[in-house]
Amino acid sequence: MSYLPDAIAEQSESTRQGVSGLADRASGVATCGATFKTVEVPMCVVAGYIGERQAAPLLLEMLEREEGLGGGFYTGIATIHEGRLYTEKVVGDVAALRRQTDAEKLPGTIGIAHSRTPSGGDREWAHPFVDCTGQLAYIANGARGFFSETTNLAEAGRQLAAAGHKFRSICQEPVGNYPMVPEVGAVHMSDVMCHLIEEAYRKSGSLVAAAAEAYQGWPGEIVGMCLHVNEPDHVVAMRINQPLVIGREGGETYLATTSLAFPGPVSWRMPMAVNAAATVSRESVEIRHFTSARVPVAPMPSPLAVEQTVVNALREEGLLGIGALCGRTKPIWPDGALGQDAMLVYETVAALVAEGRVRLETDLVPGMFGEGQVPRTRVRWIA
Repeated sequence: MSYLPDAIAEQSESTRQGVSGLADRASGVATCGATFKTVEVPMCVVAGYIGERQAAPLLLEMLEREEGLGGGFYTGIATIHEGRLYTEKVVGDVAALRRQTDAEKLPGTIGIAHSRTPSGGDREWAHPFVDCTGQLAYIANGARGFFSETTNLAEAGRQLAAAGHKFRSICQEPVGNYPMVPEVGAVHMSDVMCHLIEEAYRKSGSLVAAAAEAYQGWPGEIVGMCLHVNEPDHVVAMRINQPLVIGREGGETYLATTSLAFPGPVSWRMPMAVNAAATVSRESVEIRHFTSARVPVAPMPSPLAVEQTVVNALREEGLLGIGALCGRTKPIWPDGALGQDAMLVYETVAALVAEGRVRLETDLVPGMFGEGQVPRTRVRWIA
């Protein structure tokens, strides 16, 4: 299920596609196309940290706080330490990442993490994606959405492959509406974007400039973060319209899909600017607005209107997921612009939780390929 008004068909279709087998390690190519049972989930969730403490345990804690709201089926993490990029990822939730890898022990005081919906592919379709140099890691949340007819990531992938880039998330058969790169196969759209940023970085030498170029040249209804070993003191965040909140406490900066993920109180918090990229460090947040936004992002409507819509929906239904609540707010947003429904719904729910008017309830649903269980978190009206 998608929050995106123009991407509902795309995301719901991709959640029906799976893989009939894990990667053929001899060829490095996965076999795709089997179907699996769909559960109602919104889009992915992300987390980032820059501070003085070891990043990995904090990032996993943040993901655990939000994975049931929109993820849990694929999980991964990346950190930087002493000139090296460290990554781990699995098919499964944070608990699976802990069991199967040394993710919690990854060194470094800066990192990004991601938990993804059940939209197909093997382990290589989990975030983060890594570039050809092994120095850049990228995560994202969203879909092409409004830009499905104009952003041709298959063509971008073809150009990158011709230039010598090697993708890791290659499937021989189609996976939902993910791009089919000619003479390559189905590739995760974020794998393509990672290499677009790599190519731009090779020319500019600036990660924020490279990310801004890639997002403006190949836009989607997305938000993302990336790291590079040559710029080890900051995370670069990019946002078209999907949710991302930045918070700060002392010498630590947090980034997450929702402030519900923050591991404790923060001195201040702010939404990441729309149609912009930012360099986020311990000391500052430097915003670089996109110069060529193809479609405007709608300004935030009255918070009271959104709160009333969410409250009425919860009073009526009792228990709803984030995706369903986003759907209820759709009429509030104007036509002709990209909405920020997920952003407002997440923060409205966070406020209602703090006020004791709702609580988050988590149950378990089947994991990918019918293996194990993963958390699903919904919002219960109690006031």
